[in-house]
Parts: sequence; structure tokens; C-alpha cells
Amino acid sequence: MTADTSQLSILSHLRHELRTPINAIVGYSEMIIEEIEEIGLDVDYLAELEQIKACGVELLAAIDAFLNPTTSPNTELELAKIVGDPQLKKELEKPTQLVIDRCQQLVNSIEDDFLSDLKKIDTAANKLLLEINELATTPLQEIALPQVRPQKSEIQTSRGDRSTSDREPLETERYTILVVDDNATNRDLLSRQVLAQGYQVATAADGKQAIEMIQTGAYDLILLDIIMPEIDGYEVLQWIRSGSWRHIPTIMISALDEIDSVIKCIEMGAADYLAKPFNPTLLKARLGACLEQKRLRDRESSYLEQLARANAEISKLNSCLQAENSRLSAELEVTQRLQTMLLPKEKELSQIEDLEIAGFMEPADEVGGDYYDVLQHHGRLTIGIGDVTGHGLESGVLMLMVQTAVRTLMENNETNPKQFFEVLNRTIYKNVQRMDSDKNLSLCLIDYHDGVLSLSGQHEEMLIVRYDGAIERIDTIDLGFPIGLEETIEDFVFQAQVSLNTGDVVVLYTDGITEAENSLGKHYGLEQLCNVVQHHRHQSADSIRQAVIEDLRSHIGVEKVYDDITLVILKQK
Repeated sequence: MTADTSQLSILSHLRHELRTPINAIVGYSEMIIEEIEEIGLDVDYLAELEQIKACGVELLAAIDAFLNPTTSPNTELELAKIVGDPQLKKELEKPTQLVIDRCQQLVNSIEDDFLSDLKKIDTAANKLLLEINELATTPLQEIALPQVRPQKSEIQTSRGDRSTSDREPLETERYTILVVDDNATNRDLLSRQVLAQGYQVATAADGKQAIEMIQTGAYDLILLDIIMPEIDGYEVLQWIRSGSWRHIPTIMISALDEIDSVIKCIEMGAADYLAKPFNPTLLKARLGACLEQKRLRDRESSYLEQLARANAEISKLNSCLQAENSRLSAELEVTQRLQTMLLPKEKELSQIEDLEIAGFMEPADEVGGDYYDVLQHHGRLTIGIGDVTGHGLESGVLMLMVQTAVRTLMENNETNPKQFFEVLNRTIYKNVQRMDSDKNLSLCLIDYHDGVLSLSGQHEEMLIVRYDGAIERIDTIDLGFPIGLEETIEDFVFQAQVSLNTGDVVVLYTDGITEAENSLGKHYGLEQLCNVVQHHRHQSADSIRQAVIEDLRSHIGVEKVYDDITLVILKQK
């Protein structure tokens, strides 16, 4: 048979009502003793204070022994036997009267600093004695139980935001604790214990006031009594946990010691639980642990907010970068198209009478820095090949400048190599300075007329594979100087001539071919280039070009191409 819940409620209420004044006896006596010991005061009444405290502890033990039986009452008669037990009255009256007597003895000898607390002990003991006497005479039906809690809809659930700041390592004076208890003595005791530990304190006299204060104040922890009229601690806790203040740790306090109350509070989201009377050491430990957890949560929230702001900034920058990338892509596309448009066309090359010419250019980036061109003007045929330092947009733009400048000089009928390169160099040099660039280029120009090549300018070696397979390598290092590196280069420009016979093959290239690497880091090299051209020398210029490119790609394999690749094949008809 299960116990009648009304009998359990009466017992629980009696324990709460009797413990409240006992908590005051124990709490205030402890504080007086601790303060005396802390300041090192030598008094002859310390033993009496210790006796008052011991009586309070004895009273709590008696309450637990008689009003918290191992077998719960099932009927009103069984409850009446427990409450009306003469031994209970005897166990409570004797230590209570002793407390009153000791207070009367001390009232004229204790220091003024402690007199107020001593009077509170005396008031609590007299109140307890009155309740003990009424306990034996008051019918059970007249024992007033706490008011029934209102329905959830009666509690205001408006939610507001309380901003949390990023707190420094735990320093008690930085934290404000809200103490909520309907009993003024309990509030005073607990507030003083919290203040003694260095915290800031605010108090609320009931659940309604607590809710109002939480909405308008800034609290780091809440000490919340369970049993209160109208809105009890359970409902305040539920309101806290369902609102915007769920981050505030809440420690539940009550004279109740049933395990189901502890479990219920923890399940509802309480950070911890404290029973009355409050043990100062335990209170300090619980406050410190809960506030340290809150400090870490606040720091985490701050980091998350910073991360969110950083992510928002990154997203903004990404949007800007996407817009900039789109703009740059459009610019690159235009430059790339310009490069492609300016390359020699197959139709132009096929109209050259004495030479077969086949060219190939592949940039490492969207825009290349290699230069090659085949120009005809008034019967004059000029082949140019060059390599701008680096690759990419800036190198590509410089290549376009060179192409335009070379074309301009040819249209102006400049035929002297020294003058040609000097004017070309000055033009490019000044533009490079204006661009605040460090770019320059190697450049070799070859004039062809009646089977004779006249070459000027510094670039890679020019290869000649004769019809019979013999290979000649023409070094251009002493024929010129890098374009755009110095303001004047006229003194460094010279010319060399080479005669071609029918079937001879001339190879012009950039170092993107000879320095191309395979997976082992081995360069393609000049010797391999010579071997391929030598092997295919009897084929057309276009076929030789195709053979070289295929062999080069086979050598590179899956490796990335790091430099622009340019190849020009000339074959004497």
C-alpha cells in the first residue's frame, strides 16, 4: 500500500517550517564564531556560542529522526502518532530552551558587532519554541500547506536578451549572485555568506520578484529556494531554462532532503543543489565550480561570436574576390584573345615562297609571356622569338608591347640591327619603368633573304639540322642584351649570318621546352630536341613540329607545365 500523498506533504511542510528557524540558529552562530576566529578575538564566551551551534545541529538531527521516518504514514492516524509523539516535543524543547538561555546570558557580555546576530538567534529560538508548543495542540487539518502553484500560463514568459561579456579569470568581485528566498532570515544568512566570499549580491523575496529582476538585471548565478508561495522554485527554474537566461547557472536551495527533489531539480536543468543550513565550505565550492563553468561557456560564446564575425567578413571578402576574379578573368580572356589574334596565321605562313614555317605556343597560365612572330613587309621576311621573364598577365602584356613595337619599326623600314634593337629597347624600358615592373625579355630577330639567315639579339641557341643530318648550334649570347633591363643596349647588338640549303631545318624555341621536367625531375634537354628533329628532318615543317610536341608531352607525362612553351620550325624549300 502506498502512502497518502497528503500525509507526505504535511510531513514535508512541517520539516520545512521547523528547520527554517533552526537554520538561523546554526547559520548566525557559525558566522559569529568564524568572525571571532578570523579577527583573533580572545573572548570567554566562545564555548557558549559553540554550544548554541551544537544545539542547532542536535535540533536538525531530531527533525530528521522523527519527521522523516523510514516508513511513510498511510493514514491521518499514523501521521498523528508521528507528529504527536511526546518524545519529539521533548527532543526539540530541551535544546531550544538551552539556546534561549544562552542568548540571555550573552546579551550583556557580547560585543556590539555581534549583538545583532545574537538577537536573531534568540528570535529564531523563540519562534521555534512557539511552533513546537503549537505542534502538539494544532489539529492536523489546520496545518497550512503552501499555496498551490498557478498553472504555467499564469507565469510571464517574456524573453529578453542579456548580453554576456567575455570575463577574465575567476575573480569573485566581478560576479553578481541573485539570492531568491521568501524567508528574510534565510536571505540574510545566505547573502552574508556569499558576500563573505567576495561576491556581489542581490536578493529577491519571491519567485515573481526574481523573474522581474532576472529580466532587467545582470546576474552570473542564481541561488533559488524551492518552496515559496505563489510561484515556487521549480517554476522559476523552468522559466529560466526555457528563456533567454538559460546560460545563467542556477543552484537550488531548500530544507527538503528527499532524493526525488534533488533529481527533479537536476533533470529540470539546475546546475547544483544545496540543502539548508548552508555549509560555507560547500557553498564556496559549489559557487566556484558553477561560475568557472559559466566563465568557460561565456568564453566559448565569445569565441563563437568572433568566429561568426570572422566568417561573415570572410564571406564578404569571398564575394569581393569572386567579383574581382570575374573582372580579372574577363581581362585575362581579352588579353589571351589578343595574343591569339596576333599570332601568325596558317594562311600567311603558306604564302611564303622559300620557307616552310610551322609555329606552336602554349602558355603555362591563361596568358603567356613567350613571343614569336613572322612578319613580311615589302619583300622582307622577319622571324622573331622571345621569352619574357615569368609568365602570366604582366608578362603577356609586355609581350604584346614587343610585338607592336617590332611591327612599328618594320613599318618604318628600320633595317639596321643596332638601331632597331636600340629603339625597341628604349620603348620597352620606359614602359617597364612606368609599370614599376622588374620584367625583361630575351629576343632574337632573324631576317631571311635568298637562303641566308641574318640573326641579331640574345636568346636560346638556334639549331640547324642539315639535310644530311648534321647538327649546328648557333649561340646568340654575344648577339644582344635582354630587352628592358637597361636604358641603352646599342653597343651590345651584333649580327651573324647562316646560309641554308634545300632541306635544311632551323629550330627556334624557348626554355619552356628544354627545361620541361618529368616525374623524376629530369629536363627534356637540348640533346633530346636535336634527336627528334634529326630523326624527322625529311618530313614537313608541320610534321616536325608535331613530332617534337608529342615527344615533349610524353616526357612531361602528368607533371604540371611550369613555363610557357614556344616552338618555331623553319625548313628551306
